[in-house]
Amino acid sequence: ADAQTVLWALWHAAGLAEPWRRSALAGGAAGERADRDLDAVLALFRAAETFVDRMPRATPGAFVDWLAAQDLPSDSLAAAARRQAVPVLTPAGAAGQEWDLVVVAGVQDGVWPDLRLRDSLLGAQTLVDVVAGRTVDGADEGARAAEARAAVLADELRSFAVACSRARSRLVVTAVADADQQPSPFLDLVEPSDDEVDHRRTTVPAAADLRGLVAELRSRLEQAVVDGVEPDPALARTLARLAREGVAGADPHEWHGLADPSTDVPLWGPQEQVPVSPSRLETAQRCALRWALEAAGGTAADSSGQTLGTLVHAIAQELPHGTHAELSAELDRRWSELGLGDGWPARATRRRADAMIDRLAGYLRDAGAPLLVEGEFTLRTDRAVVRGTVDRLEHDPDAPDGPGTPVRVVDLKTGATVPSKAKAAVNPQLGAYQLAVDAGAFATLPDDARSTGARLVYVGTGASATERPQDALGPESDGPSWARTLVDEVADRMAASTFEATTNDLCDRCPVRRSCPARTEGGQVVA
Repeated sequence: ADAQTVLWALWHAAGLAEPWRRSALAGGAAGERADRDLDAVLALFRAAETFVDRMPRATPGAFVDWLAAQDLPSDSLAAAARRQAVPVLTPAGAAGQEWDLVVVAGVQDGVWPDLRLRDSLLGAQTLVDVVAGRTVDGADEGARAAEARAAVLADELRSFAVACSRARSRLVVTAVADADQQPSPFLDLVEPSDDEVDHRRTTVPAAADLRGLVAELRSRLEQAVVDGVEPDPALARTLARLAREGVAGADPHEWHGLADPSTDVPLWGPQEQVPVSPSRLETAQRCALRWALEAAGGTAADSSGQTLGTLVHAIAQELPHGTHAELSAELDRRWSELGLGDGWPARATRRRADAMIDRLAGYLRDAGAPLLVEGEFTLRTDRAVVRGTVDRLEHDPDAPDGPGTPVRVVDLKTGATVPSKAKAAVNPQLGAYQLAVDAGAFATLPDDARSTGARLVYVGTGASATERPQDALGPESDGPSWARTLVDEVADRMAASTFEATTNDLCDRCPVRRSCPARTEGGQVVA
């Protein structure tokens, strides 16, 4: 269960909802106290909802740690303070008001001004300009875009002027200059810098608290190591004293990246058979580290595209001989399962779904007779136990004459990216399915079944279903097939104690790239 589910269970078991409700409605001092208690509970539930949305696979204990680590509450329903308050406003919200001191923070290049065109999706502003007669006849697209950006810049300048003019006596404008960010040109409007050296730039000292002190001491110690000089013993003594007092981050045992591995024992021993999923074969072959991190829970929550793909697969399973009318009717019946509502995103998703059903119906119309749909199998090799489910096994009427029942493996795909024919020819998932057919791993197939090839069928893109074939594996009388060799090799990688990060064409979409040393965002963060 996630943090939100556990929190609901605790609240239900506490039995405080009704007593606090009665007290709040009764009024008086007890009612005010009950109001505050209920506000705190609502804030806690809202924090849990936000946490689960951001990290759907995190444990309830992680939510407790996240909540306890906050210096300021991320959300609150408490009444606003009436005195000593600092208003935090947008420029539009500050218009018409004044303060002795105004701080305009985060004046970064690309953030302020933000020159992205507004109304670019539906072009509402363009329609207004046409109706008002403000368009220039004969102007090309580039000229119109330049005119639109000039209008956006003017809006940003007006907004900046409003923000800065709210100060009666003192104005503070802040920006950050580092390797990733640069100050906005708007900063020159406040205080121009004509010198080669920008004297406006200052180094901000660490915060004057225990956390800032620990960070300063650690950075000095690590810099001394990097520079190859003897560090000041007083730095280590101060950190040691803070560690004895229990200050977070002072003890080196808590420093990220410095702890010794908890174990170097392989996941499976050399004589053990490794459980392998056909759908994970390609991932583990492409990058063993990605497979290991995803197997440990490092996966993103299902997107709407994945949920739609699951629905289309379910319809294909229910209606293996389905006509277009039957498939469309089933989509209508089950559409509410996605819970998308009636808005524009739902209509766009429905159009995608209808197109997938069209392509699926076109494929099924000419497909071979299905011998097995969503058939389960268990295949054993020298190193692996492969368990999985295949979308379709069809009778192959075009197979060359030979002994046994000719079977063609079909794997339905709903994604929009179609691999090349060369990649499909050695697709590990199809290879494992063919291997299972030849080994008699499907209990309900005839004993003499033999694979005559396989194909990936993509119904997520194109005018019709796109097919990528794979040749039959052939007999293994002269040695193991490439598919058997690949399965055993991948199983060896999965059984190891270390996993190598391998760069490939999917790295920029990898859900665990922030933990990958081959990526900039996943590089080592300590010396």
